[in-house]
Amino acid sequence: MRAPKSVLPMVLASVVACGGEAMPPPKPAPVPSASASASASASASASAAPSTVVIAGLPPPGEPKAITPARVVSLDTKTAARALAIVSSRLPIVYARIVVRAGEASSILARDAKGSRAGIAALTAQLLKEGGAGPWTGPELAQKIDALGTELSVDVEADRVTFGLSVTKDKLTQAFELLSIVVTKPRFDAIEFDKLKGRQLDRVRQQQKGSGMWMARAALDRELYGDASPYGVLDATDRSIANVSLAEVKGFYAKNYVASNMLLVLAGDVDEAAAQRLAQGAFAKVSSAAAPALTFPTPAPIKGTRLVLATKAEAKQADILVARFGIPRADARWPDLALAVQTLGGGMSGRLFVDVREKRSLAYSTYGAMREQAHGPMPIVAYAGTQSAMVRQSIDGLLDNLRWIAGERPITEGELAIAKQSLETGFVYRLETIGSVAALAIDKDTLGLPGLDVYDYVASYRRALHDATLDGVRAAARAAISADDVVIVVAGDASLGPTLAKLGEVKVVDPEHAFATTATLPKAQ
Repeated sequence: MRAPKSVLPMVLASVVACGGEAMPPPKPAPVPSASASASASASASASAAPSTVVIAGLPPPGEPKAITPARVVSLDTKTAARALAIVSSRLPIVYARIVVRAGEASSILARDAKGSRAGIAALTAQLLKEGGAGPWTGPELAQKIDALGTELSVDVEADRVTFGLSVTKDKLTQAFELLSIVVTKPRFDAIEFDKLKGRQLDRVRQQQKGSGMWMARAALDRELYGDASPYGVLDATDRSIANVSLAEVKGFYAKNYVASNMLLVLAGDVDEAAAQRLAQGAFAKVSSAAAPALTFPTPAPIKGTRLVLATKAEAKQADILVARFGIPRADARWPDLALAVQTLGGGMSGRLFVDVREKRSLAYSTYGAMREQAHGPMPIVAYAGTQSAMVRQSIDGLLDNLRWIAGERPITEGELAIAKQSLETGFVYRLETIGSVAALAIDKDTLGLPGLDVYDYVASYRRALHDATLDGVRAAARAAISADDVVIVVAGDASLGPTLAKLGEVKVVDPEHAFATTATLPKAQ
């Protein structure tokens, strides 16, 4: 069973398959000393070209491998909640998932004059898991779930929360009763809330001090979207968590955990009649109130180069994100852009890995990715983790590759073949288990993707990847990828300010004080 993800909602996922499943970045390699490589990398920035053939003699992609679909059935819950069964008897296992559109983006609904409540969505979801439900306390509930040989997962993302259990077929009725009670009949135990709030405060304070990636991601969200957008503040600060009371958690639950915000997915060895009975019982007493409407303002265009330094005291290393807006997830050009981004930074065949890490030895980790969200244009992000002394050269390396792939050194036939093979093969792996099919079905629902069902969506997407032309992929890269009009965020020591100021005006923010701006450094002459 998949372990619960971190409550950090922003996932810079390398574009694999349909783009919704994260590919881990390449394994870090030792970073060369600044004295050994600074001069060489500085000159290489202007002249180095990415390798365009990574695997010699790679055969062209064949026809997409045939996929034998399971039977997908829409279920009638007798409420506004949606439900479907994905029926497959290959293994006597059933995956039960209840999805609620109450992810971290919904935290903006709890904001008031006292300030942000970022993190309330994760607090609410975790309290449902740990605070007891129905007649059982938290420990009693945990014992009952453990006795079934499973684990309750809670996955909090920007647009949704997913509660899940996976059990053998003979235990489904018992397990599903526990799952539905957790989501629909929470106890909101005050003692458990205080414990959970304390743990969340500890987590956030540690991140505010020590996690460069967390700092860079949170600063990037604020810079891309601003405070007015639900996507602007996707993770908590210690201040926003401290603001949250148990009464506010109860209010957040009452507003958001309503039938029209819910989706049930039962996938595996379950017959349609049994699935129908479970679906109707699960939501019988769920509120029928209308779900609150979230407004997603159009992000302001990025003009020129905007630089942000999130200070991490005495840091010897730095995390760099270079980002700009691409296209909405439902855009018909998405498969072409997915192939372009895969070529830019997907795994060890990506240009960033080949050039920035391997050829120039600038970074111990680097990749390119697109984030998937339900609303608005998706950010395209290039990342590098490096030594503080190598920050400027690493930024140059990222910008070089963005500029090159956008037109100066366009994608080649060989690179496109590798990207197609990677993404098409990714679908095969994701459809091998019925649990992965369930995850894809949830993605389809949350992101509003086309297709009669999950298999129809997958088939059309794979065909679009397979049929993509070099001209189309190059055009997508030219339209969406650029070294101009970007946000550059660096999480590192404050001493990096003068280095960044050579590129433009720098906004300095303090992650330990809710990312408040502490200084603005003018562009160096």
